[in-house]
Amino acid sequence: MLMLYRAFGVLYLISGIWCATQIEIAARFLGFTLAVPSGFAEFLSVYGGLQIGLGVAMLMSSFQPRYVEASLYFSAIFSSSLTLFRLLSFAIYGVVDDFIIMLVIEIIISIGLWWAWFKRKSLG
Repeated sequence: MLMLYRAFGVLYLISGIWCATQIEIAARFLGFTLAVPSGFAEFLSVYGGLQIGLGVAMLMSSFQPRYVEASLYFSAIFSSSLTLFRLLSFAIYGVVDDFIIMLVIEIIISIGLWWAWFKRKSLG
């Protein structure tokens, strides 16, 4: 269970590092055109910082037994929100073929986190 949680944390961390270090490539993949410094700054902060922060929080919490259940719960809610809003974006703006794999990954992460949380909760 913790290995799965850590793997998801690493995925968020890698994605955040990619967004923070390859801003133009990541933004272009996501359909953004960053024309002014404030756009780059916002992309770095939100796509880089938020994902790196979540990944680090997940990893650090996974090594502290007293934090595991709560961090799993928080991460499951957070990841489920990403999944829900991805589905909402598809409903409003149409399915973007390049983002289907992202939806699948988000669904797998959300289900995995809820499973890990329920399993951890039943142990405690």
